[in-house]
Amino acid sequence: MTQPPQISPRQTMPNCDFYATAADHAPLLEWLLAENTCSIYELSSIGENPLRRFTSAAEIMDEFKRTYTNGVPWHSVYLQLHVNGSGPMPKPRRIDINPDAQARCGFRYRYAMEGWSLVQLYLSVPRHNKRFLDNSHTNHNSQKRAETWAAVSNNLGNPSAWDYKKITSFSSRLNREIRKRAVAKLGSRPVLPGALAEWKNGGTLGVYNIATHAKSLAQS
Repeated sequence: MTQPPQISPRQTMPNCDFYATAADHAPLLEWLLAENTCSIYELSSIGENPLRRFTSAAEIMDEFKRTYTNGVPWHSVYLQLHVNGSGPMPKPRRIDINPDAQARCGFRYRYAMEGWSLVQLYLSVPRHNKRFLDNSHTNHNSQKRAETWAAVSNNLGNPSAWDYKKITSFSSRLNREIRKRAVAKLGSRPVLPGALAEWKNGGTLGVYNIATHAKSLAQS
């Protein structure tokens, strides 16, 4: 079996973990769309349906109205951002579902949006009937990391076809915008206004809760 490559600190990916709610995500998405510097896709298709490209913040926020098979609303929406002019157009990859799982999920396959340096934007809201909020997240491959993984996985094409300087500039701007909108920090993680309201009302943000981590919060 092929062993995954060892990733050194110099190959780590530029990311931003932050706490936010739907009230924070909507204006951030509106800013992102107004910039018009990327295309926004879903990470994984709804069953056998084609992968979707989103063109409005409302479309993306409506994803939180979807429910799991047990009727519980989604608490996370996973997006892939393709920076304009940064590299090859991303191609959906078909993923066949194990026959044993098909009866449970109701479909035979799904599609995933993949590319060496698509920018991930994962959005979270408080879990249904729970005062718990996972962190939201941005990230993408560095050139070195993509080249390292290409040695064991060549299904994404040549990583040198991507403009990593342009991608890093975009992701840095996105991360700065997130930090600019923050009103507090928990450790190194920005806390946006909606998430701070959850915290003050007794909600748990990741591993942090006000009962035991009150001193960890640094307000702007």
